[in-house]
Amino acid sequence: MILLKAFLLAIAANLASGRVWSPITWPFCYPLINGTVVGLILGDPLLGLMAGATINLAYIGWISAGGTMPSNIGIAGVYGTAITILAKATPELAITLAIPIGLLGVLQWNLQMTLNVFWVHRLDANAEKGEINKIFFNAWLFPQLTALVINGTPAFILMLLGGDFFNSVLNQIPQDFVNALSVTGNLLPALGVAMLLNYLGKKKMIPYFVIGFFAATFLGLSIMAVAILGACIAVIVYYGGMSKEEELFGAGEEEETKTELKIRLRRSDMIKHWLIGLGAEVGYNYERMQASGNVLAMLPIIRRLYTDPEDIKAALKRYLVFFNTEPSFVGNIIPGICASLEEERANGADISDEMINGLRTGLMGPLAGVGDSLAGGIIYPIAVSVGCALALKGNFTGPILFFAVFTGIMLVLGYNLYQMGYKQGSRSVMNILGEGAGSITRMTDAFGILGLLVIGAMGAEKVLVYVPLQISIGQTTVIFQDVLNGLLPNLLPFGFIIGTWGLLKKKVSPIVVVLILMVIGIVGYYTGILGLGV
Repeated sequence: MILLKAFLLAIAANLASGRVWSPITWPFCYPLINGTVVGLILGDPLLGLMAGATINLAYIGWISAGGTMPSNIGIAGVYGTAITILAKATPELAITLAIPIGLLGVLQWNLQMTLNVFWVHRLDANAEKGEINKIFFNAWLFPQLTALVINGTPAFILMLLGGDFFNSVLNQIPQDFVNALSVTGNLLPALGVAMLLNYLGKKKMIPYFVIGFFAATFLGLSIMAVAILGACIAVIVYYGGMSKEEELFGAGEEEETKTELKIRLRRSDMIKHWLIGLGAEVGYNYERMQASGNVLAMLPIIRRLYTDPEDIKAALKRYLVFFNTEPSFVGNIIPGICASLEEERANGADISDEMINGLRTGLMGPLAGVGDSLAGGIIYPIAVSVGCALALKGNFTGPILFFAVFTGIMLVLGYNLYQMGYKQGSRSVMNILGEGAGSITRMTDAFGILGLLVIGAMGAEKVLVYVPLQISIGQTTVIFQDVLNGLLPNLLPFGFIIGTWGLLKKKVSPIVVVLILMVIGIVGYYTGILGLGV
C-alpha cells in the first residue's frame, strides 16, 4: 500500500511539473487541484483540499514565462500538501511548508530541462534518417520517463519516511514557533495578490482593486458575488469602447475560400495536430524549448501531405528548430497557419523552409505576450480565486469549477484560433495584432477590471492580520485591533498588500519578499504584536 501511494504521488508530481498535455497538466500544476488529488491519494481529501487552496493563495500572481520558473508551483502543491497530511498539520501551516519546497523544486525543473536536451538530439538523428515512427519515443515517451524519475523520486522518500516521522518532527517543534509560522502563513497571500496587482496594475485600473477589496470588507460580498459584478462591468467596458465601424461591420475580415488543392488535409488530421500540439512543452528543454512537442504534433500533417522520404526528412527538420510561445490559448493560431502553409507547399506553392520558420519565429514573441497575459494574468487568477474561496469552506466544487472554467476556455479559444489560422493563413494574425488591436486592448482591459475586482475581494478575505496588543491606561484597556477596526476595517491587510506591491515595483525579488514577510510574521508573533486571530 505504501509503494502504491508513493507511485500515485509520483504520478501526481509529474502531472504537476512534467508538462504532459496542457488541458490536464496546466490546471493540475496549481495547488488547488493537485493538493486535492494528493488528499485523495493519502486518504484525507478534505485536508488536501484545504491545504492545496491555502498554498495556492500565495501563488495567485506567480507567472512562469519563457521557460523561466521563479518557483515550482506544482512541486510546492504536491509535496507541501503531502507533508501537511503526513504530519497531520493544519492547512494554515501548509503554505509555510510549501514555499521552500517550491524553491527546491526549481532545481528539479532545471535538471529536467537540461536532460531533455539529450532527447532533442536523438530527434535530430531521427529526422536525418526520416525515421518518422521513432519520433514519439524521443519526443514524448523518454522525456516523460525522465520527468517522472526526477519529479517522482521525492514521493518514495516521503512515503518511506512515513507519517509518524513527520508527525514526530512537527511535535518536536515548539508550539509557539508553529503558531508563528501560522501567522506567517496568514501574511503570505499578500504576496500572491501583490504580484498579480503588479502584473495587471495599470494606473487607471487600480481603483477597481480598491473597490473589490472594500466591497468585500464593508458590504460582506462573497468572491463569487464580486466576480459576477466584475463580469457585468467588464462587458459594459468592452462594448462601451467599441467604435462605430466595429459595431456596423465587426473587427474581423471575411474568410477567404481556399483554392482547390489536389492534396488536402482532412479534418481529422487537423484535430490531431491541434490536440497533440496542446502538449508542445512535453519535451521542454533549454536548447530548443518546444521543438520536441512541435515536431510530434506535426506528424499527422506530414504523414498526410508527404510521401517522398526526402520531403518527410525536410519537414521533420523544419520543426526541430528553436521555438517557444504560449502554446495552448492564443498560440494555437501558429500551428493552424503552419498546417495551411504545409498544405500549399505540398501542392507545389513556392513556400520555403525559411518562410515557414521566419513566420513562426516572428509570431512567437507577440503571441506569447498576449497568451501569457490572458491565461496566466487574467483567466487563471479569476477562476482560481473563486475556486479557492469555495475550497476553503470545504466545498469540493472549488477545484472542479476552476478546472472546468480554465480548461474549457483553453479548448474553445484554442480550437477556434487554430481554425482561424488554417483558414486565413498569415492574414489571421493581422486580424488579431493589426486591425483588431483595439479590440484586443479593450478585451484585455475588460478582463483586467474583472481580475482586479476579484483579487481585491480575495485580498480582503484571505490576507489575515490580527493585532492582539493591549495597553491599560488606568481602568481603561485599549485593544489595538479594535482601534484599527474603528479607523478602517481591514486596514492592515490592505496596507500589507500595498506595501508588498511597492517592494515588487522597486524590483525586489519575490523570494526576498517571502523572507521579509516571514520575518515580520515570526518577530511580530514573538513580540506580541501579531497573533492568530479570534
